[in-house]
Amino acid sequence: MKNAISRRRLTQLAASLPVSYSMLAGMNAMGALSVSAQGNTVDSVALGVGSDPLTLIGNHIVDGPTGVITYHLHDAAIIRNKDDEFRYQPWLCELTNIDDLTWHLTLVQEGVTFSSGNPLTIQDFMTAFEFAANPDNNSHYLERWKPFTGLAVIDDKTIEITTENPFPLAHDRIAEVYPMDTAKIEEVGLEEYMKNPSGTGPYTVKEWVRNEYITLSAREDYWAGDVLIKEVQFRTMPEFATRLAALLAGELAIVKDVPVDSFQTVEDSGLASIKSIPSSRVNYVALVTNREDSVFFDNQALRQAINHAVDVDGIIAGIFQDHATRMAGCLSELNPERLTSLVPYEYNPDRARELLAEAGYADGLEITMDAPQGRYPMDADAAMAIAASLGEVGITVNVQYNEWGTHLDKIVNRQTGDMFYLGWGPALDAFGTIAYLFVGDSTYSGFGDAALEEKISAASATVNADERRAQWDVIQQEIYDQAGWLFLWQQHDSYGISNDIVWEPRADERLWMFEASGA
Repeated sequence: MKNAISRRRLTQLAASLPVSYSMLAGMNAMGALSVSAQGNTVDSVALGVGSDPLTLIGNHIVDGPTGVITYHLHDAAIIRNKDDEFRYQPWLCELTNIDDLTWHLTLVQEGVTFSSGNPLTIQDFMTAFEFAANPDNNSHYLERWKPFTGLAVIDDKTIEITTENPFPLAHDRIAEVYPMDTAKIEEVGLEEYMKNPSGTGPYTVKEWVRNEYITLSAREDYWAGDVLIKEVQFRTMPEFATRLAALLAGELAIVKDVPVDSFQTVEDSGLASIKSIPSSRVNYVALVTNREDSVFFDNQALRQAINHAVDVDGIIAGIFQDHATRMAGCLSELNPERLTSLVPYEYNPDRARELLAEAGYADGLEITMDAPQGRYPMDADAAMAIAASLGEVGITVNVQYNEWGTHLDKIVNRQTGDMFYLGWGPALDAFGTIAYLFVGDSTYSGFGDAALEEKISAASATVNADERRAQWDVIQQEIYDQAGWLFLWQQHDSYGISNDIVWEPRADERLWMFEASGA
């Protein structure tokens, strides 16, 4: 029993964390939206989300809550098929590999129109690429689409995309391309368009009261089929307790990330039930090495000490009640390219102390960790438990809890403390995780190593799938050995779903009301 922060202690900690239902009084004054199912049609529903959208257009900002809004307004070029192991399928377009350096993006849907009434053309995809490529627009996709060095319209349905080096995972980046209404931008200007965009998606914006709610109306002429949920309101509710209280009061139709200790309460309500699914999202703590003011974590022994010091299994058992899956390395079990020979770092405080002494911190050290509050399941509680574990071996952690928008800004602007807690997803392939989180100059990266980055670059350019898999295996082993993160868990997504709504959770977290209907 020398491991002082045991599962029992963590379970006691979890049990002591109350869920407050009194916060319901702080909800916006609109009250409930009516839900009147008529067959499979529902007049209106409300969903609770943790933060306000940061933009209303695609090709702009990488942020989970923002993405929920944008993919209701805008259709992607290609999408993942949830019924076929999330392989890509044509949607508005089809992506075809011509040779190692050439791809064709071909418009395959006829008669699609933007909400403005303007017809969709291949030029609207070029406009999206050009928007992201302009540094003045501060698009997060500027870096993501850098491999596409040549873009040209070669006929009225096709864009030819070329790269200087082989880029076998082009599908992952093209899936993030949303066409922009070129004709409307020319008519009203980009600044006005960004306030009131026109998309080809199933919904349009009806009303947006910033930091309170955004209401979307279904399009009657949506090209992909009937939209059965006629109006959706996304209410900004940063606190889990607020969202949960609203679900139990019949105010909300779907709530994501229901705390595990509230599952039974939801099931007993008679209004909603719980559906839980292992997500592709990975949760980790970045150990920052990629800033000039990084003073601690360029030390491999210290990074390894952190991994041995934190009782991750105990946190999963105590805080999450086993509704999370331990990760040995940087990829989750849902990722087909995961290196299965890796085993999680052993929780071993004695070994952690030895490594601390080896790193030059025998007397301990004091560090700062930034953590979100209300973005991921039980995130604030998990951060508290991580800090407690580290405290047991002499590492004092000052946790700075942030509202999600603030947390994201601090990460993007490199203003976090020595560590930061983050989730990344959907994480369904090695490239989409490793190439964006273990390259030192990437936005959401805390760790970078020049030799490792060369290997990542080589794997990213390898066309042969077997050869590429072998390279990813070597890279994962090196990330593990170097303890590039504090490796945590694969998130489980737990939804409270109104009994009036039919909707199935997806492992890629796509909360798409086009797939929902009335009970």
